[in-house]
Amino acid sequence: MNSILFLGLTLLFILIFYFANGRNKQVLLLNIAWALMIGSLAFLGVFISNPKLFIIGLIGTILLNALLLRKIKDTRLNIQLLLVIQSLRVIVELFLYALYLEKMIPKLMTFKGMNFDILIGFSSILFLFVYLFQYDVLKSWVFGLWNYLGILSLIIVVSIGVLSSPVPIQQFGFDQPNVAVLVYPYALLPTIIVPIAILAHVLLLIMWRGQRGGTISTSKGRV
Repeated sequence: MNSILFLGLTLLFILIFYFANGRNKQVLLLNIAWALMIGSLAFLGVFISNPKLFIIGLIGTILLNALLLRKIKDTRLNIQLLLVIQSLRVIVELFLYALYLEKMIPKLMTFKGMNFDILIGFSSILFLFVYLFQYDVLKSWVFGLWNYLGILSLIIVVSIGVLSSPVPIQQFGFDQPNVAVLVYPYALLPTIIVPIAILAHVLLLIMWRGQRGGTISTSKGRV
């Protein structure tokens, strides 16, 4: 049941990002194709039998998302939906805690360990609420700092996750390693969900900088 719910959450990330970036069909298809490829390899047990291949998958994820950013950074973006994406990180953290209870990831990767990402999720809801009444809040230095911290939080979590996995560079979680990201469907977390969250932050930062200069078009018009 948890696997089905996680697949639904992954699809939700992909679809909301599609509507947030101006309905770019190329980006949608590339995300779906990558999810199918990573998901298939995880389902067939390729990563769990050879964890080194998962590192290659992560490198491919970085290259793919660098390409996606080039395709969408100049499109008309929806601020509200980009913030909604960040709010979904609260749900992601609940999944991670459930995986910890199932002994599939170490405690270090949860909000009871070194993962503070749930705070970014809750604060995005606050920004979304304030934005509905005070549009200029997204021009503030606080919003810019929040996005940088959100990216840093994701990088830290992913780094802990990789270094807790049963790979040659493992440094943490030897008593309860991170095997979840090597199996289906949780391999989609670092290869689909996290990259979308990072891209959403980058796009929000691009808009933040543009808004402070008064040059960016958003779903609410030119500001």
